[in-house]
Amino acid sequence: MSSHSTVWRYFDKINGGKNALANSRGNRSQPTDKKDPNEDLVFAICTSSVPYRFLKNKHFLDFCHKLNSDHKILTPDSLRSKFSKNRSEYVDRLKKELKHVEKAWLSFDGWEAKYMDKSIYAIFIYYVENFQRKSALLGIECVEGSATAANVGKLVMRMLDLYCIDKSKVLGAVTDAGSNIVAFLDRNELFHSHCSAHVLSLIIKKSAQITHIKELIAKVNRCAAFLSRSKVERGKFRERSSMLNIHGRPPLPFSDTRWGGALLLAEAFLNHYQSLSATPALQDYLMNADDLAALKKYVNVMKPFLEALNSAESDNSFCSEVLVQFSHLSNYASSLEQRSALGRCLSNETKSRYDSYVENDALLMSTYLDARFAYLPGILQRTRWEFIENSIQLYCDSIHVLNQTATGPPPKKPTLEESSFSQFVQSKRVSSHGSSVQAEMSNYKAIVLSGRPALDSSPLLFWHAHRDRFPILQKMGQHFLACTQSSAIVERLFSVCGCIVNNSRRNRMKSSTLNLHLLNASLATLQAKNEAGEMNEYDECEQSDSESEENRHEEISGEFNDDIFEEALARAMTI
Repeated sequence: MSSHSTVWRYFDKINGGKNALANSRGNRSQPTDKKDPNEDLVFAICTSSVPYRFLKNKHFLDFCHKLNSDHKILTPDSLRSKFSKNRSEYVDRLKKELKHVEKAWLSFDGWEAKYMDKSIYAIFIYYVENFQRKSALLGIECVEGSATAANVGKLVMRMLDLYCIDKSKVLGAVTDAGSNIVAFLDRNELFHSHCSAHVLSLIIKKSAQITHIKELIAKVNRCAAFLSRSKVERGKFRERSSMLNIHGRPPLPFSDTRWGGALLLAEAFLNHYQSLSATPALQDYLMNADDLAALKKYVNVMKPFLEALNSAESDNSFCSEVLVQFSHLSNYASSLEQRSALGRCLSNETKSRYDSYVENDALLMSTYLDARFAYLPGILQRTRWEFIENSIQLYCDSIHVLNQTATGPPPKKPTLEESSFSQFVQSKRVSSHGSSVQAEMSNYKAIVLSGRPALDSSPLLFWHAHRDRFPILQKMGQHFLACTQSSAIVERLFSVCGCIVNNSRRNRMKSSTLNLHLLNASLATLQAKNEAGEMNEYDECEQSDSESEENRHEEISGEFNDDIFEEALARAMTI
């Protein structure tokens, strides 16, 4: 959602959601939006680099007055108050939603602000409610001090306290393998699922470093760089693509942090190669027949990895799919010609990552608890399903003990008559609990082997259908299947909000103000995503297309652009 479109929606709302001239001509008026239009003004300011003092700009105030003389424009101080109010309302609402969460997973990551000496972290929570997985943004804030494991941990704990989430409810987190994050999770004995999209991106990046492939990617990058610099030639290229009915993302540079960016750019280059060939200014960036064939071969070989990356980035993915996905990729890489540098690279890198995943207890248990994959042969390497069953047994026993200590009544003082008897009964209770878990696992295995759910179904639907038959395992399923494959939800947020803190106009903002600003910007972004539906590619909101970047700077550069204002005023007055 660009600040430009948000401002125009704001202007439309303060004008009553309709145009008086159009109404006088008999046109049907649009329904008036009852939402306070200042909400959109808040989102417009917080998702752009427009300074707060813009709200006191005389031309802007005159413009708004001409649209609706009765509307009261926010002042910079009232804007900050609105930021704070929005945050309080969001926290209160989410606190109620999270009140009855049993177990949850976190997803968080950080990045450095270009013009600030700050590290900013976004934290999301995943949980299951009524056999449906849900996610929510807990916050996006600056770390106090350097981004050490201790300081990152303080931020995470502060967020959990803010929403009254007991630390014991958090099972683990899906993140990258940053040393500070891993150290924090290890210190708190939390599970760590290494973001599979990040891992796949590392494999792709490694393959792109092979000498002859690196040279091909460099040629593609030079073509993309030229297109990004020349707006005129970019326009001509797009016209030719449109005439040739070629669609998809044009071969323009991706963000450095884009997962699999080199491979995606190579794919876009090949997809639009006919358009590139038809553009005179791009003739120097075309490839000879041998290079073009080699690039096509590389992209074709890497397709399974790109498919896996796209799957991992989806918010509908489950962590239970990671082992199966890497088992498939490992088998595929092993089938490639091992005498080639690419075949050896993919085989070694994939097997190394696969070995690491097979040692992850959280992924093993989540795979077991997914009826689509449980007891599937050939996906555990040297690990056996019996080992996972033992882990399930231990986890269930720990849950049983925790529940007894947390919710059970205080024990009676034993008497001589009942002391021995009560101990005997208690031991049988624990024993019967263990037996019930084993019985459930035995029945579960029989059901799974006799018929699995559809591959495209949610594993939580299985536990909903069999919740009465497997009261213990279905609870575990809801605990471990709350986690996704990757931390893509955080990366998408960074892609949109990164331009805010990487702007020199924000480098003097206090941390407390910046925290409010970023949260409101994030809420605006998530709202736009919900209204438009899930984005197919999060690079669409990265502003990586230089034309989009150029337009964005035109909208927000300077305190106020008189030409932009005059154009907007003329447009509004002549509709």
